[in-house]
Amino acid sequence: MNLVKLTNLYLDIRSTFSTSFNVSEDTKFDKFSGRKIEKKEFSVHKGLTALALSVSVYYAVSVFFGAPVFEVYSDTLYFSILMTLLTVYPLIWYFFFCDNLIPVLKILSDTKFDNLTESHLHSMVLWTVIGAWVGAFPIPLDWDRPWQTWPITCCIGASLGNSAIHLIIGLKLFYGLFRDRRKVAYNRSV
Repeated sequence: MNLVKLTNLYLDIRSTFSTSFNVSEDTKFDKFSGRKIEKKEFSVHKGLTALALSVSVYYAVSVFFGAPVFEVYSDTLYFSILMTLLTVYPLIWYFFFCDNLIPVLKILSDTKFDNLTESHLHSMVLWTVIGAWVGAFPIPLDWDRPWQTWPITCCIGASLGNSAIHLIIGLKLFYGLFRDRRKVAYNRSV
């Protein structure tokens, strides 16, 4: 009896997460630019698969860089989930709103971007990974403190790197808004 309920629950969840979101119904033309807008679909199932794949990739990379494999596997898994949520999850949302996968791959591999969002996402991924890497420096030191164990310092470093870049991006946007308002006020008085 429980197996039947479990199977039905699995099928319900699978059908829920395999539905696609249609952003536009057909191929249409944009009113302003005259460009073709093609139908694009985002599958929640594909997004969850990408998240699970990235957790396993972060887990493998952590083990390759020296994380314990069997002793504290749950802590390594926690670190992998944190890194996935800080780096890959925003990219999946960006993929949901862009036309194809190429801009997402460009964020990971290029340094020149077409718009401000791609630049911010690249900075966020870079600062998060660098923060986790810098956070690993206190681990081999002989201080024998409880906060020095794996992956506490790496998680703190990744979180601080992500928070710092969000603060920097916010300040840059605020400064740009302030600068543009000052230009408008200056041009109005002339």
